[in-house]
Amino acid sequence: MQILLTGATGFLGRAIAAVLIARGHRLRALVRGGRDPGVPGVELHHGNVAALEDVCAAAKDCDAVVHAAGCVDPFASIEQYHEANVRSTDCVLGACEFTGVSRLVLTSCASAVFGAGDFDGVDESQPYPARWTHPYAHTKALAEQRVRAANSETLATLILRPHLLWGAGESRLLPGLLDAAGKGRLRLFGEPDKRIDPCHVDNAAEAHALALEKLEPGASCAGRTYFISQGEPMTIEAFFNALLRAGGFPPEKRRMAALSARALATGARAGADNATPMLNPHSLDLFSRTSWFRLDAARRDLGYVPKLSTVEGMSRLIAQLTRSRMRNRGA
Repeated sequence: MQILLTGATGFLGRAIAAVLIARGHRLRALVRGGRDPGVPGVELHHGNVAALEDVCAAAKDCDAVVHAAGCVDPFASIEQYHEANVRSTDCVLGACEFTGVSRLVLTSCASAVFGAGDFDGVDESQPYPARWTHPYAHTKALAEQRVRAANSETLATLILRPHLLWGAGESRLLPGLLDAAGKGRLRLFGEPDKRIDPCHVDNAAEAHALALEKLEPGASCAGRTYFISQGEPMTIEAFFNALLRAGGFPPEKRRMAALSARALATGARAGADNATPMLNPHSLDLFSRTSWFRLDAARRDLGYVPKLSTVEGMSRLIAQLTRSRMRNRGA
């Protein structure tokens, strides 16, 4: 297939690009000027995913689109979230209609269904909340609704909801976590028995390839939404400590009170180098609740089975971070 990928320079986008090229697809990436996903074999098309003309030009002669672009900055404004997550989706849908693209996979997230409370092994029947806890989640839900409504006899659409992406190169959670540990400032927060099921980026990328290859107008998966994760729920404390071990730090047992965590998150600001602090309103929301989801539908309809276990993923992360520390010491 000839595929257009948006968001190719992001953490997940680079992994998707690598998987699609490896599976023999021809891949075009819509990127802003000067940016490059660094994946050999990708054709670059420069433009803005929130500009309809640019997306139409990039989508010409494509069989499918993977729309993985979006804003995940926890300090973005509502307007920035809407532009990146909703308007861009409207432009992609318009481009599919104008250029005759017949398949569209949207990268969403599990937090699109987050309201209040825990999500303990729920499936895709979980409804949207009456009120979202964060504008990022709300705008992803709005994008989902548009894509689901656009499914038709000529355009097959599908939505993937990978949850809590991690792996080598992740830049939102891991750097802040390791920085806090290195400065002796790290404290766990939330209830210790809450469970999550974070998804390794390589498994999320594989799910996108499977979805594209199953999707076509009239297919049983068309118009549907799928949760994607490891299928290995663990406590939040166990996940954080696994990341700490990968970074060369001992496990953390110290905890902070819920009120203290909320106060720190509310007052968080991006650093001078635009680094994201580990504790911010979005991370507090994600890591203060149980959130794991059933994978039955993805297994049944897409043939999705996580190829990389959590243990294997952590082993790769340990190797990557160890090499990085050794290079830094030798510099």
